[in-house]
Amino acid sequence: MLWNTLKLECKKAVHNKFFLTAVLTGIAITFLSLIPMLKSYADDMKNHMQISEEFGLRNPLMPMETLFNHWIGGEPYTPGSADYFFMFPLLVSIPYGWSYCSERRSGYLKNMVVRAGRMRCYLSKYIALFLSGGLAMVIPLLFNFLLAAMFIPAVMPDPSYITAYGIGSSSFMSMIFYSHPFIYVFLYLFTDFLFGGLTACLCFAVSDIVKNRVVVTLLPFFILLGFNYLCYSFVYTSAAKIYMELSPIVFLRPAPASYDTTFAVVLIWGAALFAFTFLMTVVRGIRHEIY
Repeated sequence: MLWNTLKLECKKAVHNKFFLTAVLTGIAITFLSLIPMLKSYADDMKNHMQISEEFGLRNPLMPMETLFNHWIGGEPYTPGSADYFFMFPLLVSIPYGWSYCSERRSGYLKNMVVRAGRMRCYLSKYIALFLSGGLAMVIPLLFNFLLAAMFIPAVMPDPSYITAYGIGSSSFMSMIFYSHPFIYVFLYLFTDFLFGGLTACLCFAVSDIVKNRVVVTLLPFFILLGFNYLCYSFVYTSAAKIYMELSPIVFLRPAPASYDTTFAVVLIWGAALFAFTFLMTVVRGIRHEIY
């Protein structure tokens, strides 16, 4: 049955050293954001308290210090934030991309097709790869958010201090951020989960064309990195006059690092990645001869 094959593939995708390595590496990178942000919060609060004691008034700048602009997704300034969203295509590709290519070379995939059938085999692998990539993307972010919440209060963002949050009126889901910040974080984590899973599925999509497992694992990273380079070299220019964030490496940050993105950009990227990876893996896999 499909469910039994899916459980087996999901267990293999999560219970392996590559998945653990990717998640632990991601968590380690998030500490490059957490530690500077905790220090910044402590220093700022100390200054606020000194001003309050000196003048006997509550410092009006205190609402600027909140959990929502001190976790890794709420600030685009620290090395941890920059490095994590820059490296995410590589992190999400490691867990299953490497082992999948090994299965093809060892003949395991052929045995799975014989036992489970093409449809169940390829669909199960696609779902398992999607889930492993999404989890590898989101677990370090969630870990950082929860750890930051232990030290920094979740003060409601105040639109009066919009420059402290970096999320303007034209930013993606900005209305939700200022009215329901926890929902904003959840929706962005969900978006990151989807893109992490779809990016990992690029490994699956190109594995029939490229046989080298190192290249297969690195290819999603270089594809998105190359697109990011093209955007900043040719699109975001005075001649092109396009000031909208198009690169997933940048717009997957909950706090915009440069330009604001739109729902249409996110939807088009998601639909394109899903269509390409699903057609190249499940549909092509069912029809493609593996022997």
